[in-house]
Amino acid sequence: MNLGCPTCPDLSALGDVVYDAGMLIALADKRPGTALVRHREFARGGRPVVPAPVVAQAWRSGATRAHLARALKDCAVVCCYTETEWRRIGELIGRADVPAKKRPDPVDGLVALTAVQIGATVVATSDPMDIQAYLDQLPGAEFVVPLRV
Repeated sequence: MNLGCPTCPDLSALGDVVYDAGMLIALADKRPGTALVRHREFARGGRPVVPAPVVAQAWRSGATRAHLARALKDCAVVCCYTETEWRRIGELIGRADVPAKKRPDPVDGLVALTAVQIGATVVATSDPMDIQAYLDQLPGAEFVVPLRV
């Protein structure tokens, strides 16, 4: 990650949780319930990290946009990844044993790689098995737990 760019957050502000699109979709719900409770808990330990492509996966029009926009104010949206990292993600999704009937997802691969790179302990996700398939391919990922939201 190129966290030195002017649009990316300060490394010292990052928490130890990475969100995937499932978490953002849950936060965008008119009644986010458990997702909002967890988001508040996660934010106490630092800003939850959201790779920018995850925002694109979850962002929709209408009232949900306002709910999600409020939640994202508490998050650190990271946008700058190198070509080397994108190549690594391509290799990662080629090796991952994703659950049956699922297609390899570069954004899920990016979420897993980001979690390892920042030393996160949790990935908040609606698909823990998908995320685990990518984490299983990354050295240093044994301490990252995909948590269903």
